[in-house]
Amino acid sequence: MGGNTLKDQATKLRLLVSESEKRNQKKGVYPVSVTLSPKNTRVIAVTSGKGGVGKTTLAVNLALLLSRMPAKVLLVDADLGLANVDVMLDIDNGRHLGHLLMTNCTAEEVAADGPNGIKVISGGSGLRDLADAGSEGRAIILEKLAAYCANFDYVVVDTSPGIGEDVVDFLQWADDLLLVTTTEPTSITDAYAALKVASTEMPGKDVVVVVNSADTVQASQAVTVINNVANKFLGRHCNCWYPIEHDALVGRAIRERKPFVDTYPKSRAAECLERLASELYFRRSPVGATA
Repeated sequence: MGGNTLKDQATKLRLLVSESEKRNQKKGVYPVSVTLSPKNTRVIAVTSGKGGVGKTTLAVNLALLLSRMPAKVLLVDADLGLANVDVMLDIDNGRHLGHLLMTNCTAEEVAADGPNGIKVISGGSGLRDLADAGSEGRAIILEKLAAYCANFDYVVVDTSPGIGEDVVDFLQWADDLLLVTTTEPTSITDAYAALKVASTEMPGKDVVVVVNSADTVQASQAVTVINNVANKFLGRHCNCWYPIEHDALVGRAIRERKPFVDTYPKSRAAECLERLASELYFRRSPVGATA
């Protein structure tokens, strides 16, 4: 794509965002408030307080497991500007979430075919303009995604790590919030920070804590630490949590650019994630283990 084309798209984007902001100001409505998922579609947001905890790997493999149950699944990489879902799945269709900011571009046109019949929407990688998109731009993206996701049973959203406004917008859209952490102290601290934001911005939503690279005992200890602080300062307790055991086969699958639930279906990590996917599929309440 040439430089002039990129400049033309940037100009169109600024105009589109400006027009959207003016319309929402007249309506007196926060732009993201209209982006509710259809009644028959369940949106699952996979998020984390920090990067490097395996969030994207879990989101990709969870989407594939749900598709086998069977279900129609859309996987959205909402790690704006630093996306890598397409890299993990070895997909390259040249389109990403940023294209939704163009007036005539639909989510269906952006979606690529993934394994086992899932559809995949990339978040784009190395795109500063997309990473810096404001609330109006994200509202446009979410509005188009909401219209498209009516075609699916499940939408799995891989958010950016951290607690930025872009993350909150996608979390507000979701029905289920999966908060991924590891047992490392920095990861637990950042997971609590993300839980605090979720409790403040979305007090009515349950959060399922997924402790990556940990057995049941280690995961229980990590969740206990989070709950001790959450009880004290937020008046909140996370009853639902899942361990995903450490498994060297996960790293091998990533290097092979293949989902570990496909390449190594009998691995410990795959079996752990299958339990979580099964619970989400049947929408049981409460979900998971009790801390």
